[in-house]
Amino acid sequence: MVALKQSSPEWSNRIRQLLVDLKLTQAGLAERLGVSPPTVSRWIQGRHEPTAESYIALGNLAGRPDGVYFWERAGMDTTGIQEASFLRAISSLRVSLQDFQLIAGKKVSQHVAGKGNAVAIPLLNVIAYGDRIPPRQNVSLSQVEVEDVLLAPLSWCPHPENMISMHLEGDSMQPLIPPNSIIFVDTAMTDRDYLHQRLTVVAHRDLGFKVARLQRLTGFDLLVSANHKYTPVDVSNASKWKIFGEVLWWVSRDEGPKN
Repeated sequence: MVALKQSSPEWSNRIRQLLVDLKLTQAGLAERLGVSPPTVSRWIQGRHEPTAESYIALGNLAGRPDGVYFWERAGMDTTGIQEASFLRAISSLRVSLQDFQLIAGKKVSQHVAGKGNAVAIPLLNVIAYGDRIPPRQNVSLSQVEVEDVLLAPLSWCPHPENMISMHLEGDSMQPLIPPNSIIFVDTAMTDRDYLHQRLTVVAHRDLGFKVARLQRLTGFDLLVSANHKYTPVDVSNASKWKIFGEVLWWVSRDEGPKN
């Protein structure tokens, strides 16, 4: 067994785990990838990150779903790959909705569901951060868990099959969106021109999900927070910053006055 070093970069740990899964030595992995053993050793030590070409080869070796992580690191658009498995999981939830089964421990109203006016929206165990520094390590959508299922009116969802919800932490969207809100995202809307001046969730391959208003300027794109103490974030590099979707609405809890 190859022990995972918690202090190592995530990509280094993933390569270590790939060695375990494939029962390969470092030299064996080097041979499979067509690189030198010292190159693999530097990856394992977290000293040098693989090139895009090597990441693609690592993803091909790992296969789905683990390979998605390596393909994302290479800058590949893996939306279609992730969407297939994601939609399969969500489809089972929608069957439960139609059959009036228990969803997330709550019984769906037959009156609402029977008329087809409700959409079951998965609440993902994922944070969209509202800070300069993400609250916790990025989670790949290929590994995300559905924490709960929420209902919303069909009229609120232009693309019902593409709706998800996620948590928001941090205060960069105040006073528009309070911290600890749940935001509802239409993942079908990823065109940057359309999203100009709209609330958008953007995914960084290392930093996770960031939510702000997208502004397209000549030559570059910015995420502009509602809280003006935060400076805009340059998200022009599409290989690192991928559009995840448009924020349609959000819900928040009134914390009330503090004693």
